[in-house]
Amino acid sequence: MHNLYLMLYKKFRKKLKSCPFCKTKQAVITTEKTAYLTYALAPYHDYHLLILPKRHVVSFLKLKSQEEKDINTLIRLGIAKLHTLGLKNISMLVRDGSLRGANKSIQHLHYHLIPNTSIGDVDHAGRPREIMTQEEIQKLLHKMQ
Repeated sequence: MHNLYLMLYKKFRKKLKSCPFCKTKQAVITTEKTAYLTYALAPYHDYHLLILPKRHVVSFLKLKSQEEKDINTLIRLGIAKLHTLGLKNISMLVRDGSLRGANKSIQHLHYHLIPNTSIGDVDHAGRPREIMTQEEIQKLLHKMQ
């Protein structure tokens, strides 16, 4: 994945003056009326794809019904394209929310289709994942009600 134009993603983000997804200069793989499928500029895998609404929207909860329909169509299409390449282990990640941090770098709702990436048995701090206690489960369920 390395090339002559290597730039760290962190440095790329600092240079951004506006939303890179609203006026993308990337090649679009395919498009629907309200959304498009493209590649990830800073991929986790060579065939890492992105699905984005064309309208600048930050939250999944703000999607219009046509956008939801078009995004679902593109998710299915993207997964099917990856399967035709022999890539069967696809992880889907949705980046929702307006605040930077928590590894969310672009404030535009987007969906990742990432082949052959395992979330695995470690948490985001690199520690082994642990099963929740009954107390933690009850606390979670109480907050979710």
